[in-house]
Order: sequence, then structure tokens, then C-alpha cells
Amino acid sequence: MEYTENKTQTNIDKSRTFSAIDIGTTKIVALTGYVDEKGEITVLGKGHAPSMGINRGEVINLENSVKAIKLAVEKATAEAGFFNKRVLVGIAGKHIHSTQNRWFINRENTDIPIEEKEIEMLKRDNRHVNLEADEEIVHAIPQTFRIDNEHEVVDPIGMNGRRIEANFHIVIGKGIAIKYIRNAIQRAGLEVEELMLEPIASAKSTLTDEERNIGVAIIDVGGGTTDVAIYHNNIVQFTEVIPFGGNAITADISEGCQILLKDAERLKVDYGNTIQDYAKENAYVSVPGINGRPPKEISVKHLSGIIQSRMEEIIDSALFVIKTSGYAKKLGAGIVVTGGGSLLENLPQLLSFKIGMESKIGTPINYVHYMNRAEFNNPIYATSVGLLMRAAQLCVEKNNSKQQFESEQLESEEKKAVLEETPKEKKGFLAKYAERFFNSETYADTKI
Repeated sequence: MEYTENKTQTNIDKSRTFSAIDIGTTKIVALTGYVDEKGEITVLGKGHAPSMGINRGEVINLENSVKAIKLAVEKATAEAGFFNKRVLVGIAGKHIHSTQNRWFINRENTDIPIEEKEIEMLKRDNRHVNLEADEEIVHAIPQTFRIDNEHEVVDPIGMNGRRIEANFHIVIGKGIAIKYIRNAIQRAGLEVEELMLEPIASAKSTLTDEERNIGVAIIDVGGGTTDVAIYHNNIVQFTEVIPFGGNAITADISEGCQILLKDAERLKVDYGNTIQDYAKENAYVSVPGINGRPPKEISVKHLSGIIQSRMEEIIDSALFVIKTSGYAKKLGAGIVVTGGGSLLENLPQLLSFKIGMESKIGTPINYVHYMNRAEFNNPIYATSVGLLMRAAQLCVEKNNSKQQFESEQLESEEKKAVLEETPKEKKGFLAKYAERFFNSETYADTKI
């Protein structure tokens, strides 16, 4: 594994480290983590930079986006002492859409139980779906399997049968948009190990198994987009990206109150309320005047009216997505809203009123260790923590595969050494029965 280094990190096994980058419309977060033998994650370095050159999840200015990524990575490197060259990267954007597909493979030997490698082959083959010009598959997520046209199962490994058939949730993105993200990462001196849809990352960090099982919709209100993912029976069933989010609210405040965008963002964060009736009567906020002009007094009631109007539009769009999915009546756990936009006051109440389901704010439930223990217990970092969890998972899988390979190599070498050191009269016996005892081609090919 390769790293960019700044200082020496002591007592850290670099093979257990990993990095992730969350590329958002308002911010870019770079994280380096470490996973111990218990599976617990420690954040070694965090870099945070204002997002530049990104609009609604897409790179619109390559040079600026590269600068922003580099700045975030430099901060994370300064804190951790290194940053892994291969990174997990979050992806969203208005170009993302999803579909369902069904695929199958036929097996030659039905006596052998189904193995993980056959499921991986099914996933790879399933990627040969009909795409529009300049489209690329981001995820091919298996939902349910059917063996020899029998009952559907969630996990077919260990079962026997000739035909393995599966339903897949396919996440598709615009090829050129994905290419620009990869280019921005590469020009920042890094490599993309894997792309991960951001609402799936947010769900990974904020939802419990119970919520995923009984049915839940997660709504991630970001700056440029609002991302929706629906889970049922512990499986992602539907994903969608709505092409506007918190920045649209800020723009409405700026226009409606005739103030600068930076002042509109401050008012939204500090005084915004998603339900106008709950805002204080006769309360005003002063905004500095422009170029020597007198300060402007903004009514908190008027401010909340603007916020509620746009937020209701976002919620209506999310409700349409939920109804379109076909799972609107299967969401026993209701709605979980996360992302920076979820911090607006009384949003869960507005959601419950508009959608008619129970709702709550989603914060990362999977604890990550950090110098500031409360740092990541915040909806703003839901996607970032989810990306880091997936990066940790890939890291563990790689280490396990490497250990298994090394163990098999060592075992093979030891068996070969035993054979070579055996007296001549015993070699024929061992060679004859080696394949039965060891199931090894090394012995079958040994010349006596």
C-alpha cells in the first residue's frame, strides 16, 4: 500500500490503515483511519476544505476541485502523518439514477456447494446490462437469490443447485461525470480504489439492522443534492438523487431578503426554522450593510417562511421518490433524515406532518475513535463516516485474503519440503496419495 507521508506515525500497522474522501457541494472531507483486531475504527487524520469547482455533486471546474481535494488531504496528512494513495470516494449528483435487473449463471457441478467466487462471478456478469451512451455502472447490489427456481433466499452460499438467479439493484452514473471525479482524484496525486454512492454510505453509518429490516427511508439533505435510499428486509431496494438541497434554501433567503449569500447561509444556520408558525414573533436579526450602507433588519418569521417553503418542496420531491419506489407502505421505521440540512430546527416535525410517517435525525451510530470524541457524532459527517466504514471493510478483506494466501503458500512449501526430504522408497507412496490427503497439484505433478 502506498502513502503520501509528512511525518512518522508511530506504533501503527500501515497494512491496517485506509483513507476516504467525501466530495460534496459545500465541503470536501478527507479521512485516514485505522482498524484494530476487534474491528474498531480510529480516525488518525481529518482534513476539511471548502468545496470548489463542484456543483450538485459534479465536477464543473477541474482545477478548483483538485485544489480543494489537495487542501483537505494536506490537512489530514498533517494530522495523521500520512495519507493512503488509494482512496474510497463518495459519489452523488443529479446524473445518478437506478434500475433493477435480473441475471443468472448455470453451474457445472451441483454436488459442490455454492461458493463466494461464484456469487462474485454472477455480480460481474450482471454488469452487462443495457446502458445509454456514456453511462457507467457504479453499483450492482444483489438483493435476493433463487436457486433452481425455488424459494428466494438472501444468502445462497453453502447451498446446492445448478442455476443461481439474482435480483440486482443497479446504480448508474453519467460516464463523463464519473471520469471527471476520477481525474480530480488522480490529479491530486491519489487513486480511486472504489466509488460509493453517498446515500448508501450515509445509511451504512446511521441505520441499525432493525431499521433496515423493518423498512426505512434515509433522506440525506446535502448542499447541492438531496439523496434518498430505501431499505427493506435488510437490503437496499431503491436509491434516487434529487438535484437540489440546502444551497437552494440559502439562495432563496439571499433573494427574498436581498442580502449576500454568505449572510443568508449564516441566517439559515443560526436562526432558521423549518416551521414558520414556530418562529418567534417580532424577532429580528441584523445583517451588515453593503459598502457603507446601514444594517438590514430581517424578520425571523419571514426568514422561516422562506425556509419552510423550499424545504416543503424538497420533502415533496422525496415523498414522490418514496411513492415511486413502491415501498411507501413498507417503511415500519419511517424516515431518517441526515446531512447538513437535517440540522435545521423542527425538520423532523415538518417531515412527519408532510409525509405522515415517524421521522428522526440520523447521526453516525457506529462509534469512531478520535481525539475529539464528539467530532463525528454529527449528521454532517454521516456520509464521511459511512465511507470510512466501507474503506475499513475493504482493508480487512484484503488483509484476510493476503493472510490466507500466505498461509496456503507456506503450507504448500512445507508439504513440498516434506516430500523432498522423504526417503526414495517412500516417495511413491506419498505421491500416489498426496492428492487425496492434501488436495494439492504440487503432489500430483511430482515426478518419482
